[in-house]
Amino acid sequence: MSINYSLIKGIRNRLGNAVNFGANTSNATSDLFEFYIFSIIIRAAQNEGARVYYEDIYGRITNSLTFRQSPGQIYGDTQRFTHAVLNFGNNKPLLEAHIGIKVKGQAQVAQECDVCVLYREEASRCRRKREQPRSSKVLIVAECKHYSSDLPLDLARSFIGLNSTLTRLEGDCYFVSNSTSKNVIKLLANKPHKWAHYIVPGKTNNLNKLMYAFQVNFQDFKARY
Repeated sequence: MSINYSLIKGIRNRLGNAVNFGANTSNATSDLFEFYIFSIIIRAAQNEGARVYYEDIYGRITNSLTFRQSPGQIYGDTQRFTHAVLNFGNNKPLLEAHIGIKVKGQAQVAQECDVCVLYREEASRCRRKREQPRSSKVLIVAECKHYSSDLPLDLARSFIGLNSTLTRLEGDCYFVSNSTSKNVIKLLANKPHKWAHYIVPGKTNNLNKLMYAFQVNFQDFKARY
């Protein structure tokens, strides 16, 4: 079974059969890996009691899921890109989960977020005003890296740079990969960062640990309200 087939199977198991993977994604494993991590976040939210539904860029509820395959703006409307709405009930603020949007970090510098969970109020404001979301309104960021070899050390250094510009993040920034390397682990383990390696279909323990970490973010969010 190819890795792409395994990723697609995992995505469909969590999100259903309505995901539009795009014409080129059969060969774009990195895109599928982002979709896969997105699906784990959605399952974590559901495990914490969220009702999840999907909307397009215009706020219309949809069952046809189209995700970005390159970084873009949350207000971008070149396609009817899809985001998830997470409703935890009890008058708690709504959240949205996105793939491939840019977020404003320190000094107003835009940072690309592979997968991102933020407050719906902020997302709606940014779509209306055509602005990038503020990092202080973001709950989860996942930097997703799929490599067929050991991870280069530069990826960990870039992640640390990303994390340092998102210092006002309400929740956590995660470095998530299918692979690893000794030097990358050493660097990330000695910093206050969240990381998860060997995240691949079939590695149940690793997948569960990552999902539970996301659940803690949602649990903390619920406790604040």
